[in-house]
Amino acid sequence: MMTTINLKIAARVLRREAINSSINLFGLTLGITCFVLMGLYVVQETSYDQFHSQKDRIYRSFLKETYDNGNVFFNSITPPRFEQFYEENIPEVVTAVQFFPRTYKVGRSEAKLNDQIAHISPEFFEVFDFKLLYGRQSDPLESREAMVISERYAQKYFGMEDPLGKTLEVEIGDAVRRFVVSAVFEDIPINSSIRFDMAISNDINNEIFGEGFRNAWFTVGPETYLLLQEGADPAEISERSEAIALGLIGEARSLESYEMGLQPITDIHLNPDIPMGNGSVANPQYVFILGLIGALVLIIACVNYATLAVGQSIKRGREVGVRKVMGAVPGQLMWQYLSESLLMSGLAMIIGTIIAILLIPTFNVLTNSNLQYVFEGWHLLIFLGAALAIGLLAGLYPSLILSRLKILKIISGRAAGTGMHAMRKGMVVFQFLITVFLISSTLIMRKQVNYLQHEDLGYSYKTALSVRLFPRPGEDTTFVSRHRSAMANGELLKRALMQYPEVTDMAMASHTFGSNNWANLVATEEDGTYWRFRFLLADPAFIPAFGITMAEGRNFEQGNLADERQGVIINQAAARLFGLEDPIGKKLPPSNFGDHIIIGVTEDFKYSSLHNEVDPLIIVQNPQPIFAGVTDGDINESPIPKLMFSYNGPNLIRARELLETEWNATFGSAEMNWEFLDARIEAQYENEQRMNTLVSVGTVLSILIAMLGLVGLIILVVNSKVKEIGIRKVMGADTLAVFKLLFNSFAFPIGLAIVLSVPFTVWLMLRWLDNFAYRVDIGVDVFVVSALVATAIVALVVGYHAWRAFRLNPVESLRVE
Repeated sequence: MMTTINLKIAARVLRREAINSSINLFGLTLGITCFVLMGLYVVQETSYDQFHSQKDRIYRSFLKETYDNGNVFFNSITPPRFEQFYEENIPEVVTAVQFFPRTYKVGRSEAKLNDQIAHISPEFFEVFDFKLLYGRQSDPLESREAMVISERYAQKYFGMEDPLGKTLEVEIGDAVRRFVVSAVFEDIPINSSIRFDMAISNDINNEIFGEGFRNAWFTVGPETYLLLQEGADPAEISERSEAIALGLIGEARSLESYEMGLQPITDIHLNPDIPMGNGSVANPQYVFILGLIGALVLIIACVNYATLAVGQSIKRGREVGVRKVMGAVPGQLMWQYLSESLLMSGLAMIIGTIIAILLIPTFNVLTNSNLQYVFEGWHLLIFLGAALAIGLLAGLYPSLILSRLKILKIISGRAAGTGMHAMRKGMVVFQFLITVFLISSTLIMRKQVNYLQHEDLGYSYKTALSVRLFPRPGEDTTFVSRHRSAMANGELLKRALMQYPEVTDMAMASHTFGSNNWANLVATEEDGTYWRFRFLLADPAFIPAFGITMAEGRNFEQGNLADERQGVIINQAAARLFGLEDPIGKKLPPSNFGDHIIIGVTEDFKYSSLHNEVDPLIIVQNPQPIFAGVTDGDINESPIPKLMFSYNGPNLIRARELLETEWNATFGSAEMNWEFLDARIEAQYENEQRMNTLVSVGTVLSILIAMLGLVGLIILVVNSKVKEIGIRKVMGADTLAVFKLLFNSFAFPIGLAIVLSVPFTVWLMLRWLDNFAYRVDIGVDVFVVSALVATAIVALVVGYHAWRAFRLNPVESLRVE
């Protein structure tokens, strides 16, 4: 009964104080909307791989090779032989399975599309909880000709037909193989580190990969997952595995350690300390920052509510006095004022949650994520609990203040003591500390993103396009022959495009800018000397087409057969790696390299992300001399060449049209994969762009909420100084004098907030900037701008209310009771 009465009284009070209620409701709604969106994102990111029932026993193997000379080779993709090794040598391993996605041409007719097919172990579905919907439930990949596909791919390739028993043709090398669909599985959840839509048995590896790859200890490809026995110790298994492996490998490679470490599957998505495998790895700092922003904006809204409620205590002092005279005790008064806060937070939670759910598509665009929300009954308890917590957080202190007001102080007009004023100022300091911190962080992030986008990379790429080539069907399956065949196709396309004057600077290379997946190779001497470097196959037009500067020597010469067979160009980082002070005319030191000669050295152009320093690079036209000495490495991106060219026409749509026209005329129905290089390069920093956007949104929301709080507080201050302002006006004061009077009430709290925000901002932003090998200095200018913005916000709000207060008739002001 009392609860019903309290809520009715609370509703009347909120309706009576319509302006303050609207300010508080709007502020809390903004805070809850931001908190719910950020919270859903954080929950999704931290829930990766949690749906597997055996998740506590599933581990991914990683390989860390450490050599006597200090070089380290670290990968979460492993040699194919690891699957058999673990099952034969480690009794605690119940099952070892591998996951190896590969790209093939797939289709039901001659028109085939490039698509990804995973090579997985037949026991794969026994380890992971990927649900088989229909088809063969037990051992669906028993046959090498069997294939499992997802629901969406069943619709993609078979439409409304029943896919079971149907075949898909796959081009593997120069052969076309037919696979029969044995089962259809449920589309893999978004929060899974392992993602695929088609899979075949990895038993086929014995047919399509050579024995050298299958039995190698240092050539990596698939991810290896282990299902361990209950209570098994991963650390002990890792140590024992290393000892056994070293015994099998021997001492020929001068290894200091060969660590076969184990990583929990639930640790994969948010642990960048272990190299990324085939799934995405998120930066935990970003998840932390987004969660922090959501929490801070909500806290600002709660503090804003508390600040205004404490400020209202002056007006509600008489109400408290009357209630106490009528026998109300502090507990009853606290509950009454908490009822108002809980009612407000409940309304804000309903409105804010609805808005947040409606904004999920917009949020996905901003974050490039696939955030989804499906309501379940138990979520209602979460929202009710959150509303209760927010109501208590926002209303506890104001209710405590109001319930403890003394009747004598109320009668004497001293209801608002100095302690209350100090608390109110403290809340203002806290609000603006967070606001200034967000402003400063936004400016620093924007500064770094601008640097990434406008830093001189050492090459020109504006309005450049790239199209992936392909070898002629029926060619030899060796890499060199396939590469040459694709280059020949590229020459055909180049000749077709030469008729367009707007197409210039055509060149071919195995990799394009904007990728961290340039071939990563290793050469090792018998004495253990170890070199790791990046590798690029390019034609003579590549370096001049992109304006890359030669530090020494020269570029490849078109038609020079010696350059084509033996010529090597390195960058300055490679010269330092190989210890070559005057490299022109010399050979690279690895003794197993074939016949070659260094003809040029480029400056260290930044061909990959600015997150990392420039790696040593070797550029050749003929890969055979270098491949002869390669002992290890990984090529995560297809090295089949791409044709790149600049487009100087007025309409970029025209660039695609002419490329499609000549592609179709030259290659018929073959699939065309093309992209703008500037888009690819900028895509390297999508995470930073999204983070900056989200922090900017959080900053705008915090500024808006802080301004709402200021409006309410300034109204209270103006109301408390009505007589003083009237007297000053009669004595000849102008608007500026009134502005100074009101501004001085907030100057110290704002100044203190600015000072306190600096060390926190510097600490967090330095941690964020550690992600970049090339980065900006934070600088004093960021904090000066932040201080000016915060001061301008206060001045704007204070100035408006000073003008309104000055316009009041002094006669009316002096008659205010």
